[in-house]
Amino acid sequence: MSFPRAVTFLWLASARNRLIRQIQRLRQPKYLVGAVVGGLYVYSVFLRRWVGLQAQEGTVPPSVQLFSQFMLVAAMLGTVLSAWTLGPDRPSLSFNETEVQQLFPAPVSRRGLLHYKLVRGLVGAATGALFSTIFVSRMVSPQPVLFFLGATVTLATVHLHVMGASFVRTRLAQRGGVGRALRWAALAAVSALLVGAGISALREHPFPLRLGHPRQLQDWLVSLMDSPALWPGRLLVALPLAQDVGAFVKALPLGLGLLAMHYVWVMRASVPFEEAAVVRAEERARLRQQLSREGGRPTRLNASAAFFRLAPTGRPEVAIIWKNLVAGRRLGGAGRLLAAGLVGGLVAAVASGGGMSQALANVRLFMAPLCGGLAVVLCFFGPSALRFDLRMDLPRLEQLRALPLSGRQVVAAELAAPALLLGVAQVGLILLAMALAVWQGGALTELWLAGGLAAVWVLPAVSLGALFVQNAAVVLFPAWLPPEGERARGLEALGQRLLTLVGTLVVLLVGMVPAALVAVVVGLGLDLLLDLGVWALPFAGPAAALVLVAEVAIGVVGLGHAFDRLDVSTEGTGAQS
Repeated sequence: MSFPRAVTFLWLASARNRLIRQIQRLRQPKYLVGAVVGGLYVYSVFLRRWVGLQAQEGTVPPSVQLFSQFMLVAAMLGTVLSAWTLGPDRPSLSFNETEVQQLFPAPVSRRGLLHYKLVRGLVGAATGALFSTIFVSRMVSPQPVLFFLGATVTLATVHLHVMGASFVRTRLAQRGGVGRALRWAALAAVSALLVGAGISALREHPFPLRLGHPRQLQDWLVSLMDSPALWPGRLLVALPLAQDVGAFVKALPLGLGLLAMHYVWVMRASVPFEEAAVVRAEERARLRQQLSREGGRPTRLNASAAFFRLAPTGRPEVAIIWKNLVAGRRLGGAGRLLAAGLVGGLVAAVASGGGMSQALANVRLFMAPLCGGLAVVLCFFGPSALRFDLRMDLPRLEQLRALPLSGRQVVAAELAAPALLLGVAQVGLILLAMALAVWQGGALTELWLAGGLAAVWVLPAVSLGALFVQNAAVVLFPAWLPPEGERARGLEALGQRLLTLVGTLVVLLVGMVPAALVAVVVGLGLDLLLDLGVWALPFAGPAAALVLVAEVAIGVVGLGHAFDRLDVSTEGTGAQS
């Protein structure tokens, strides 16, 4: 059997087996319900809109259509430029471990392996074009079929350009300093030409500061699209942006010619890529071994010290809390994102000021709402991001059962670590917002202080409630936890995530109703009796938090009993389906 026939058989057999496995999994209710919900979501959000494209033709405003076309041109141009500037100087060909083990020792020439990856890239281009057609075709073209065909050719051309650029960069890197100097000199010259053309276009067609009519913005976008700076990008997207069959046929020879030229360039510029492909396959294998226990996603672990030293004797629950705190610190991610948000807001506030006094005024004005908003956002996204609790440890249920702890103690200890980190972060943000509000002064200072004293209690309690709901879902529905090392994919996985999100929000909102009622009674009662005004909030906040914590405590007792009765052998947790 020839290599092309063998590869075709392999792809078809793999696709058939994958489809059969997906259908067989639907026999289990956990996958069937998820597939139904995921399918309904995909249809309602994407497919129904795509089916009605022809009926909705002409509903997109011309200015929105022009702006979408401009962004598409800029995206293609940016992709081409990044292929020459970003990433390592090695071939961009990527082979997985199976391909390395089966294809490299086989009697297949380097040219055959290159054609194999080119065909795979063409399939990927067609898939990307399909999703682009579903998402953005209505914004840029009235012909979805022509947009799909043109986008397939464009993405295939860009894929070849990225591959060819990696080959040329590899050749230049092999020449040492001379090759790097030639590469960056050429890039500097091209960048100077593009920047000069862009500045010239903006000088000839400045942005209208006063938009009296939408037509002014359209005219400016049209003139900018015609500038020489965007000529390479316009050349690439001429096919998908064709507005009718005639324009598509007229642009087709140019698009196919670019594709053919890139193919010839890639075949002539190819360099030995086997060693680099093996190295990249080994790197991916090492990453997969360092699982973060978060749905099978590989994460680079950061070696760092623990928050505190674990004593050789003491309460067993503290050992679980210590372990999860260490895991949270080493996995990282959420803390860096929070710090990036604060630093980004600070830089934006300082940069928007004309002088030092104006910059300080902007810091006082913007940073207090930013810190308060981040503290509130952590209630919704923090529990999903910090997964070092039962969601990480449930696949090792037997090890948890071996500890001298009851189910209630295990559940409480697993909740404590992420709740502690979220609570500390939220309290710190609220205190910072209060300090900035006092620094700013004004009529709202009193409201900021009173609301902050209430939020210090309420927000960590809400985060604790959200963590409890997500851990309760893991214990009560363990079959929905993906097997260790496997990333859940497909419609059923999408549906499961949607059901989990909706269930978490509903249960959390229902649990907050009693707390809200108690807070209203306490706050209004103190206001009516003592005329405290906004200073009733610091008393209403702890009352609401006390109710939420009491609800979680009762839930932990019940969830502990469910944990003691949990049998993963009958639920299917961590087992391959």
